[in-house]
Amino acid sequence: MEKIKIIREALRKFFLEVRAELKKVTWSTRKEVGAGAIAVLVLSGIVSLFLWVIDFGLSQLVRVVLG
Repeated sequence: MEKIKIIREALRKFFLEVRAELKKVTWSTRKEVGAGAIAVLVLSGIVSLFLWVIDFGLSQLVRVVLG
């Protein structure tokens, strides 16, 4: 029974500390999150396009060399 009380108190303390730390967090605004998401999508598109061009060019080079 004593172990249960010790565990319960430890969990209570842990969650109180978690709550206190979460209050210290500076959360991003909706606008910042939206801007970040757009930046990720645009950069992903640019990188995808770049890799597609490189892949296409190399495959054409291999066809010329082997063909």
